[in-house]
Amino acid sequence: MANKKMMALVGLVAFITVITSCTAFELSGLEVHQTPTEGDSLGTFSTTVQIKKFWGFAAGYSVFKQHETDPAITQAIQNEIQNRGGTSAVNVKIVYKATFGQMVLNGITFTIYAPSTAIITGTIIK
Repeated sequence: MANKKMMALVGLVAFITVITSCTAFELSGLEVHQTPTEGDSLGTFSTTVQIKKFWGFAAGYSVFKQHETDPAITQAIQNEIQNRGGTSAVNVKIVYKATFGQMVLNGITFTIYAPSTAIITGTIIK
């Protein structure tokens, strides 16, 4: 009986670990310029953006516009540049993740609604 409980506990921990660590893909080394200049570092930034896509998989690809960065991500990076008085963002890293709830919504809607979370980090330069 104790063996079954232990196996159930190990299975539950493994399941939760897999569900909470679902990362579909990552982009890094990107640069976003308002004016193409090099300069002093104004510090690093980290921000999170909720992505609402249709016809795709949570934190994964969508049927339409595979090659384009979501406008909400571009706007978040531009906001960070402006807030710090910089001209560019370098070493930008974008990690797409889906929470358990986002994956459930994606499954319930049969991949029609594909929400995800984008975590964006980088360095602002002047």
